[in-house]
Amino acid sequence: VDYKHHAPLLGEIESTAICGNDITSSCLYVCGLCTADAGVYAPLAILLVIGTLYLFRRIYVEVCSALPMNGGTFSVLLHTTTKKVAAAAACMSILSYVATGVVSASEAVNYLHEIWDGCPVEWLTIALLLFFAVLNLIGISESAGAALLIFSVHLLTLTSLAVCAFVYICQNGISPIIESYNSPEQAPLGSALFYGFGAAMLGVSGFETSAQFIEEQKKGVFALTLRNMWVAVAIINPILTLEALCIVPLSDIQQSYHLTLLARMGEVSGGSILHHIVALDAFLVLSGAVLTSYVGVVGLSRRLALDRCLPEFLLETNSCRNTNHFIIIGFFLITTSMYLILQGDASTLSKVYSVSFLGLMITFCIGNLMLKLKRGNLKRDTIAPVWSVVLGMIMVTLGLASTAVKEQSILIVFFVYYIISAFFVGIMFARMHVLKQVYGFMNWVDDYCLVCTTNTSSILTSMEEYLTKERSRPVIFLVKGDNVCAMNKAVLYIQDNEDAHHIKFVHFETPLESKTVSESIEASVKNLGRVYPKFKMDLVVVEGKFSPKLVMMLSEQLGIPRNHMFMACPSSNFQETVASLGGVRIITH
Repeated sequence: VDYKHHAPLLGEIESTAICGNDITSSCLYVCGLCTADAGVYAPLAILLVIGTLYLFRRIYVEVCSALPMNGGTFSVLLHTTTKKVAAAAACMSILSYVATGVVSASEAVNYLHEIWDGCPVEWLTIALLLFFAVLNLIGISESAGAALLIFSVHLLTLTSLAVCAFVYICQNGISPIIESYNSPEQAPLGSALFYGFGAAMLGVSGFETSAQFIEEQKKGVFALTLRNMWVAVAIINPILTLEALCIVPLSDIQQSYHLTLLARMGEVSGGSILHHIVALDAFLVLSGAVLTSYVGVVGLSRRLALDRCLPEFLLETNSCRNTNHFIIIGFFLITTSMYLILQGDASTLSKVYSVSFLGLMITFCIGNLMLKLKRGNLKRDTIAPVWSVVLGMIMVTLGLASTAVKEQSILIVFFVYYIISAFFVGIMFARMHVLKQVYGFMNWVDDYCLVCTTNTSSILTSMEEYLTKERSRPVIFLVKGDNVCAMNKAVLYIQDNEDAHHIKFVHFETPLESKTVSESIEASVKNLGRVYPKFKMDLVVVEGKFSPKLVMMLSEQLGIPRNHMFMACPSSNFQETVASLGGVRIITH
């Protein structure tokens, strides 16, 4: 059995293009929004963000080299905390994808409006969201080749814009930025940096994208993509923002061009041709970000459904194109509702996105600290100092506070949509308890009420069968030796996080290993069975050395998915990566 990838793994250039489109497209709206808040101090606010992002390079590399698995924040929290904590963070990830789709679609159409005055912005934004929903329904997804082409065109466009702007400034001077500094619209340094920093943090959205498809990348590529994205942001965002301030007066930016500043800068410095090129490039790149949000939310929702954090009906595929129609249609409805509720206000939409994205970065820092504390044995390429993790978390918290303080109503919108996501996750965690209560009530009705019907009995039978089926689904805990403490922790974890009441302890026995080890484990399993009488426990001994290949064969023979297998944290001598085990979850020391 070949457990490795069948598709070719992505190299540095392709991987950078996929995630680079996300992070470099953010400058199309961040430059204007940050300048509107910080004025002439916007480049300083962006430099603070670049410094913060530098800290996160090592934070992300440490986590993702120790746990090189798709899923980002959800994966690290799933392997270091409880399933409920990881699911709560995943709700924030879903909201981040929702906000990404809405902001990108709205900004794409706003840039299109720059060259098409009669453009029906509201309806065209909804049409764009619908268009990419249809593309996903028929099975058209992202490709590395297309991403590389778009990324190359985008960088070429931004470079042309920067060069034209520089030539214009050399010819016409920097009087606009001097006038802006002395204008009444310019905020004091403290408040300008505080609010500008919060707006500029949107410029790093997309930095987490590479962690979402790390399993599709060649070894060592992930760290290179983070470096490349950081370099791109460190060069593009401050230069374009500074040039924009030297070309467009602050009053004009705040009143008319805070959403389409780069297009205006292109119009002033390069005429209508450059204006049209920048606007079309923005429309293309931001539209690609909409597609990214669909692809991302489908992958995350599938992962959550497989781990029973979301309803399993979301995994259903249509017979025509074999795509997850419930996820795609649901995502379209949610993004459209958010756009309509906020009346297409791109500034407000971007702040909702900022809250969800910054919240994710904070939870990732927490995941990094938990990884150091609980999974210290896992091999990793680098170790981020604790002070850098804490400092990064403080900086992101300041950015989050900046967004929340400026527009407190944003938090209401954020929590409404977060609660909607958390509601469906909560139903999955509480469904067995709720069904038991409903079953008990209906059973009482069936016994004591005269109005009961045949339908009531059939419903009770169906509910009883479902409850029995869910509880009898086995899970596996991989046992290295007779460590009854680790086995007991595993039972407690399964009791708190899973619905299963059937645990198979699996031990891989090498030919040279003494039979007394498996006999000792068997005795421990029997003792645990007496301590936890509601659980069915048994031992499976597999002849052979523990390996990803044998884990996959075990999964196929027992019919138990690998994401329903658990293990203790491997030692530093473990030769494989956790990702090579195909979803086996680390649940204890």
